[in-house]
Amino acid sequence: MRNNGMDPSKFKLEPFEGGEAAPPMAAMFPSGARLEHTFAFDTVNGALSAIERIVDDDVAARISRQTAKWVVVFDEPADPSVPAKTAHEQVATRVSDLGGEDRGFSHLTMNATK
Repeated sequence: MRNNGMDPSKFKLEPFEGGEAAPPMAAMFPSGARLEHTFAFDTVNGALSAIERIVDDDVAARISRQTAKWVVVFDEPADPSVPAKTAHEQVATRVSDLGGEDRGFSHLTMNATK
């Protein structure tokens, strides 16, 4: 904090009050197997249009700028009955007309404990 010009003695930590905020892990995806699908778009409009098409109650997205591209990563629960490649192809089909460059998919496993 001092490196940023703040005096730590002027701040204090307080516990959350009931109903004030969810635990920090609530902002992350729930425990279990996840599948991330990554696409790069030339325009922010294409990236945001893809997000609008794909994001729902089970699918989250994050967007970042990398060099001259807008990279969107879709994060969804992995369905054990559907091969990851097939699930990725389904997402790719839904955003292919927006000019996205398919950068593949990855598996994640999240284990959160209290």
